[in-house]
Amino acid sequence: MSLYFEERINEQEEDDPEDDMITFIFPWIFELPPLNENNEDRRYICAEEIITSYNVSAFKWHLELRNDTFITYPFYGYLWDQTCNVSYNLYSDNEMQNELYSSPKISAIFDTESAEYCTPNGFLTKFNNAYQKREIAKMVIFVELILPAEIFLRPFDLPMPFLNEDMEYPEDIENDFKFEFLKDSDYSIRCSDGYSMPALKMVLNVSSKFMKKHFKELTENELIVEHKIDVVKPIIIYIHSLCFKMPKSFDIDFADRLLKAIDFFEPEQKEKMDDIINSSLCDKFCKESVNFDLLLQCLQVSIQHQFYHLHKMSCSLIANKYYYKWIDTFPPNACNPGNPLFRDIFGLEGHIDLENEKSLTYETFDLIKKTFVASLFTNVIFQ
Repeated sequence: MSLYFEERINEQEEDDPEDDMITFIFPWIFELPPLNENNEDRRYICAEEIITSYNVSAFKWHLELRNDTFITYPFYGYLWDQTCNVSYNLYSDNEMQNELYSSPKISAIFDTESAEYCTPNGFLTKFNNAYQKREIAKMVIFVELILPAEIFLRPFDLPMPFLNEDMEYPEDIENDFKFEFLKDSDYSIRCSDGYSMPALKMVLNVSSKFMKKHFKELTENELIVEHKIDVVKPIIIYIHSLCFKMPKSFDIDFADRLLKAIDFFEPEQKEKMDDIINSSLCDKFCKESVNFDLLLQCLQVSIQHQFYHLHKMSCSLIANKYYYKWIDTFPPNACNPGNPLFRDIFGLEGHIDLENEKSLTYETFDLIKKTFVASLFTNVIFQ
């Protein structure tokens, strides 16, 4: 298995990564702070955050050196089957020429109550003794995280909790009472491509916020919309039956048009449709080849519709594979409404959102940069 990113990407198309593991090694180098007057009451000595990043996923970890233990834990609770190994070196000078001690590598113990990896008792004895005697200038803690490749390659293969059988179309639609409106309707929605979709006024009135407002003003039996039949049909079916499923073959353009049509009709329980579309996009993202242009389209959809999972995956892949192309595309002087591409992705107020730490626009640029920078300090080894 190749150690080089581009070669490994090509290998993934042929390999089954289910049994693969990826090792991330981070050398945490720091100067020791002065001793406190009451050293026994010190909660921790130093803290740091790192990112394990590869392909479409990036996970942030907290590192903390306390007076009697070293701990680490992921900021996300759904990682599984991970291993954490730790070792440390002590130096008496800032140049790290004089080594006082080099520990063996040990496996940290997972504490189920705190959900943290902790080093065993006695592992930091040499450190504590030397620290109390003020013999240490610098310390290096080597953190080795061994994680399943699956969570970086196919994080959305696992069933999502909101995908349940009740949303599926029945096998025999023609004889299902929920679909009777297709044969006997009292309303029609004419689409921009000339096709019409049958519906029931009563159902539209109680299940679509837009139609409820519309019926208060107009009483005709037909509505003309600018959307095409391929996106209107699944929405009207959902409004009548609460059944919804993404087509087996769809592209980002279809998903974008479908989401805009959903926003237009404002169906009740709209969030369920959004969740399925988000999950389908993430699954497609993991299984198919995504170039830079398609990445930008995914980023646009994720920001406009607040699809956080798709957003994080897009940012991770940009940082891991297209970082320099990203900064060439969006240099500081091009992050404004005068740049059509920036405006299309981040909106007319995207340049304002860049100053708002709570916005997805700010998070996009911040996450891509932090993920890329963090990867420079982490040695990634494929097994």
